[in-house]
Amino acid sequence: MVGNMLKVKSRAPVRLIIMSIALSLFFLLNNTSCNLINPQVEGDMGKAEEEVVEEGDGEITASEKLPTRITLWDCLDPKERFALMESVDNFMAEYGHIDIETRHFRNQEELEDQFEAASLAGAGPELLLLDFDGVQRLVPGNVIKEIVDEADYSLFLEGLVEISEYNNRNYIIPFRSFDFLALFYNKDLIDKPPMDFEEVIEYCKEVNNFRELTYGFLLNASEPDWIIPFIGGYEDWIVDYSSNSLNLDTKATEKTMEFLTYMYNEEKILPYDIEYEEINELFKSGNAHMIINNIRSIKEYQEAGLNFGVSKIPRAWEGNKYPTPLISGLGFMINVNCYGSELEAVNEFIQYMLTEEVQIGWTSNTDTFPVLKNIDRDEVIRNDDIVYNAFQQAKVCRGKPHEELIRVIRDAIRDNVKNVISGDILPAEAALKIQEDALRLRSGTISVEEADGTE
Repeated sequence: MVGNMLKVKSRAPVRLIIMSIALSLFFLLNNTSCNLINPQVEGDMGKAEEEVVEEGDGEITASEKLPTRITLWDCLDPKERFALMESVDNFMAEYGHIDIETRHFRNQEELEDQFEAASLAGAGPELLLLDFDGVQRLVPGNVIKEIVDEADYSLFLEGLVEISEYNNRNYIIPFRSFDFLALFYNKDLIDKPPMDFEEVIEYCKEVNNFRELTYGFLLNASEPDWIIPFIGGYEDWIVDYSSNSLNLDTKATEKTMEFLTYMYNEEKILPYDIEYEEINELFKSGNAHMIINNIRSIKEYQEAGLNFGVSKIPRAWEGNKYPTPLISGLGFMINVNCYGSELEAVNEFIQYMLTEEVQIGWTSNTDTFPVLKNIDRDEVIRNDDIVYNAFQQAKVCRGKPHEELIRVIRDAIRDNVKNVISGDILPAEAALKIQEDALRLRSGTISVEEADGTE
């Protein structure tokens, strides 16, 4: 028994030592874990807590994001190219973690060819800035990412939205609009532009003097782009965008042909044998009081010192709707290989480029117009009569079909308008023949010369 008691006594110091070590480790680990959960500087606890709250409860700021590099390809004209470089620099200054490299191409065909090859190989730039024709060229090759949540298309000009699609899915985000027609009028001669073509006709009857080459209004009827808007003005259109099918044998086309017959052959208020250059010079000299012309003519007339105004093309004769000129523009397309942090950076850049500040800046520094349909509420736009009224025209424009499709439409209309005005064919017959000629031109069964009857 004594032996047992001695054994117990001999273990006591050991147990005390073990318990002491265990307690020391417990307190050490407890203090360490507290520091990991709440890493604050001693003696400044209150200040540290305030800083955590001020930094947004641990949200990652722009300066803390991982550096990301993306590449953008474009084929812009010099003025737009300069604006792009300025926008890229401003963006990178604001978003320090994103670096953008750019590459410029001489034309869109070269850009598209090189991009398609690179993308199919799993490479290529993350972002393209190009004309809307790129949709029909690149999307069939499965090299472009579908736009799902990256943009709200209800904010854009409707004419550009309808050419943003391929098989009813969006593949391009509108950025700039351009290349559309509007009414130009001499403000020294006309106080207020006419609202409809009945007013245009009456004004021409008052001021026309063919001997002195004075015209109230001139129409470039030899060019189809000047005729197409009236088909829209009679509440139909030349194509079905969802299927790219032709839609020319309609009452709207027939009514357009009747309008031309009335203007040229019945009222005889317009000369037909007059080309664009002569019409343009007559307007600049003051002999033509009103004309329809492309919006890019604004700079030309400003440099000529002309006191002019811009307005929507007046409502169609015997109709209730404004004519709808073709419109095109520039848009962003995203490489199908773009994802992760690069896709996030691409989206941030696109959203930046669609801000009102950037959209208005490009309007001032380039020959292009915004794409945000409500931007005309901005004071800068409202205070510029030329830009504001030109943009009202852009709002009613229809998207220009891709180049191969619009070419056959133009050829079919050009040939038959000439025959209508010369009296060789009736308006109803012309509408049917325009459709038939366009279909055969598209299929390649006839040439332009054969459709014109010159072969």
